[in-house]
Amino acid sequence: MQGQPILLAVTASLCFAGSTFLSKLLGSGFYGDALHPLQVAHSRFAFGLLTAMLLFLASRRHVIRPHWRLHLLRSTLGWIGIAILFTGVIYIPASDAVALTFLNPIFAMMLAVLILHERVGKHRWTAAIIAFCGGVLLIRPEAAGINPVALLCLGGAALIGLEIVVIKMLSLREDVFQILLINNAIAATVATIPLFFTFEMPNAAQWGALAAVGVVMVTGQMLFLFAMRSSDASLVAPFIYATLIFVMLFDFGVLGVVPDLISLAGAGIIISCGSYIAIREHRQGTS
Repeated sequence: MQGQPILLAVTASLCFAGSTFLSKLLGSGFYGDALHPLQVAHSRFAFGLLTAMLLFLASRRHVIRPHWRLHLLRSTLGWIGIAILFTGVIYIPASDAVALTFLNPIFAMMLAVLILHERVGKHRWTAAIIAFCGGVLLIRPEAAGINPVALLCLGGAALIGLEIVVIKMLSLREDVFQILLINNAIAATVATIPLFFTFEMPNAAQWGALAAVGVVMVTGQMLFLFAMRSSDASLVAPFIYATLIFVMLFDFGVLGVVPDLISLAGAGIIISCGSYIAIREHRQGTS
């Protein structure tokens, strides 16, 4: 049944959007004094680690010969990418920050060509170039210059793209649950360092929201993992773009933010091109 993995992917998207939007509320002072994005990023991995540990223990798996250098690289890239995203949603429209982050598969494709020597056809290259143009649109270049936060999000997408390549390398060596556990453990450790300079004692509501950021994000990762296991990755992947739709709905429903035409156009271009690449891969894989 194709409906089940699609439902899992859409639900995972809802979790990703919820975690990201909670980070915006925490960083913008919705629950009290604004918390630093690096403190929120730490909670994403710290509470995510607790969730991953429970899931790992429940599955009765064991850690077997991890490749520590690749894990350290992947976790550091993931932490920086999340920190950039959680910063971006505070200072630019959340839909723009998330849409720019969705360029990471495009960067992953380009980096896979350079690092893994994968072969990419002209159709995927064309779609990637058009998607990148959508990203440039969201950076909003003007006569006075470009938005530095949007440019930072673009850089974050590139780092997450590199992280995806490292994940591909790890997935050939290790169990996915082990990768998830070690990733959250290392990233939580790395994220603790800047916490010494940014930590402020949260109130009760903030503690709850910080915990939800990590738990909901890891829950989304697990749902997406189950979706990928029960169907072709190329079929499931486009439905993760529903994250952007959920973020826009949260932004509008809670904060009354209405995306402008540039946000809708840029996001639409990125979603269309990313979905085209995934659907084309699915058709080629089933032909």
